[in-house]
Amino acid sequence: MKYIIFDLEFNSPFKINRKTNQLMRGDTNPLCPQEIIEIGAVKTNNEIQIEDTFKLFVRPQLYPKLHPKVKKKTKITKEDLQDGLPFQEAIKAFKEWIEEDDFIMASWGIDDINELKRNCDFFNIKTPWITKICDVQKECMNYLDIPTGRQIGLKNAVETFHIDINYKFHKALNDAIYTAEIFKKLKNNKII
Repeated sequence: MKYIIFDLEFNSPFKINRKTNQLMRGDTNPLCPQEIIEIGAVKTNNEIQIEDTFKLFVRPQLYPKLHPKVKKKTKITKEDLQDGLPFQEAIKAFKEWIEEDDFIMASWGIDDINELKRNCDFFNIKTPWITKICDVQKECMNYLDIPTGRQIGLKNAVETFHIDINYKFHKALNDAIYTAEIFKKLKNNKII
């Protein structure tokens, strides 16, 4: 069994209030409120040993201006996105990289899975290849006995499991690697 442990970064619309110069929520398309702008993933074997990595930027088509908060958090630049692939090509490349018949897709939280499906739906891409999923955050919270209604973020989980912090957070590939490290610890402890 192979695992595709992935992470996504998103962009969303915004406006600047001309009178107050404050950042405001922009006009969101309800069918796709967040547009994927970066995909990072690792492919692992059953022991959660990384065998391959995948990283690419996605050129935004729906929300072309990079949200200032997203830019600050991810350090993604306008140039990164201009050099990215359109979503349809990015998903084709991602699926070709997966190249497995039997795999489980895992991510930190269910949001990335849901947004991947929603973006695919919006761009008329069928998703029968997304069948087996694992929410690593949920498994981690169960293991740590975190009460319902509370969450643990990826960085806190990395620190809790004493995983070396060698990469910046909020980069899709880096976050996928950290998620894989947590997943490996859970699997070694027979949680998953």
